[in-house]
Amino acid sequence: MNTLLKTCAVTFAAAALLSACGGGNDDDPSPSDRTGVLTITEASVNGLDGVYGNGSLNLTDVDKINPIGSSPQVCSFKFDGANRVLGEGTAFGDLRYQPDSNVLYRTFVTVNGREFSSEEGADTEVQRGRDRIQFSGKKLTATDNSGATLRLTGLVPMRGSRPTGC
Repeated sequence: MNTLLKTCAVTFAAAALLSACGGGNDDDPSPSDRTGVLTITEASVNGLDGVYGNGSLNLTDVDKINPIGSSPQVCSFKFDGANRVLGEGTAFGDLRYQPDSNVLYRTFVTVNGREFSSEEGADTEVQRGRDRIQFSGKKLTATDNSGATLRLTGLVPMRGSRPTGC
């Protein structure tokens, strides 16, 4: 009986601690009041072209990450909840830019379960003063080595509270 009480006490303490700390993973996007919209065109995969973002996007906080090795320091955040307008599907992503830079360093966007990325800053603009990232016909390539591509145009908002330079 004593062991059962100890187990229950430890379980209760752990649950209370998780609840006090938010209980979740800060890497998961949470609801925001910021609207974003993405338009996909020229997709080489059938069924991906369309408008994604029919309301406020879910966002993570922007974090400043300083990796070990040759990769540069980046500001990084994730979004999800970009549901397709007039159709089935959703888009979510992971966006990274260098501090005090006005273009994206690395872009990952998953559309209907297929991940696309780019390591070029062309056709993007980090608009810190407007709390958003703008895409202007950005070409992304599938990460599964299939050669599939798409073009991305639109806006993804960022949370306003960000580390210095982000």
